[in-house]
Amino acid sequence: MVRNFDQAGYYETRMILLIFALALSLYFMTKKKDKNYIVIFLSSAIFFSIVELIMTILGMRAENWTISIFGLIIPSYLTWIVQGFGEGCIYGVSGFLFLDMYLKRADKTEYNLRRNLFIVDMVLVFGCSIIIGIVAYKRPITSVRPMFGVVQFLYLTSVIIISIILAKFYGGPGFFKMLAYYLLGSFLFIVINLEFLQFIDVRYIGVLREDGTVVKANLGYQILIMVYSYLYEITLPRAHYLVVPVALGLIKLEKK
Repeated sequence: MVRNFDQAGYYETRMILLIFALALSLYFMTKKKDKNYIVIFLSSAIFFSIVELIMTILGMRAENWTISIFGLIIPSYLTWIVQGFGEGCIYGVSGFLFLDMYLKRADKTEYNLRRNLFIVDMVLVFGCSIIIGIVAYKRPITSVRPMFGVVQFLYLTSVIIISIILAKFYGGPGFFKMLAYYLLGSFLFIVINLEFLQFIDVRYIGVLREDGTVVKANLGYQILIMVYSYLYEITLPRAHYLVVPVALGLIKLEKK
């Protein structure tokens, strides 16, 4: 995976999305007496941070890779936390909002509220994506990471299997269908968040040549690898953002 938008407003826009996710979570907690959103907010931040820490330890980020927010370079020992909250929270909250929309479908007022909030969420995410793409266009490469590896594949597969086992034994009746809605909402977020960047080549799949240079892969390969990435690298392995809190009894899911 090759990208050049790390210093092009990406993390500034993540702060905007973080604030939106937090505001949404606090709104439901204070106005609707619903703590589920703040739990998924924290769960997503924690689990995303852990993965970023593992990637850093395993050297899956470029050696000179850094992130900055409004010109402030984040120390390398803090980047995993910044990413956890900046990227993880909006991901989890978006997926849960889509699920909650399904759960409240019998109540027209509550359903419409969540539908409208989800639309605002996606418009905001896409708007941020456009801004990043415009700023990052034609900039030098800032981050390169391998797409495949034995350790990476075993980790992803293990997390997916563990999530399925927890969902089976602790999710309760109908939980797999609820989980599917959560994953669908999360998938929609990922596509809207990243696909425009892919389209204008500020994020793309590269092929390493024998001379050490990286060139853009052909269209068919791009599509194939991104479908794999969106589903197997991102969406499915993050099911535990919801599954674990449900298994621990921290999130209560009730259809109305």
